[in-house]
Amino acid sequence: METMKKILLIDPDRVTASLTQKFLKNYGYETDWCSNAKDALSKLNDPTLSMVLTEVDMPGLTGFDVLKLMKKCFIEKPVAFFTSKDDSTTKLDARMSGALEVISKNRDFINLPAKLELLFSRSQETA
Repeated sequence: METMKKILLIDPDRVTASLTQKFLKNYGYETDWCSNAKDALSKLNDPTLSMVLTEVDMPGLTGFDVLKLMKKCFIEKPVAFFTSKDDSTTKLDARMSGALEVISKNRDFINLPAKLELLFSRSQETA
C-alpha cells in the first residue's frame, strides 16, 4: 500500500492555498500550509514531508530564500515553485537554484496533480 504523500504549501494567499489544499486532497495528497517562509522553516524537517510547493513572490523571504535556507540546513526535500510569476527568467533562476519545476498557477492549476506525480517519480529516480 502506497503511503499518502504530504506536501508543504507555502503561499501568502489564503484563498489560493485553501483551494489548492482541497483540490490536492481529492487526489490523495495530504497538505500542510504556511502563509510565509518564516513559518515554514519549523516544518521543513518533518520526516513525513514529501515535497515543498512554494510561491516565488512572497513578502519577506521568497521561494528562492526557502531553497537557500534548506540547502544551508541540509534539508533535502524536493521543491517546486507554484507561482503566478512564471516568466522565462523565473524558470531559469528556479532551475539554477535547484527547484524541480515552476508550475504556473495561471496555466497549470488543473494539471497540478499530474505534474506532482511526474515530479515525485523524477525525484525518486534521482534519489
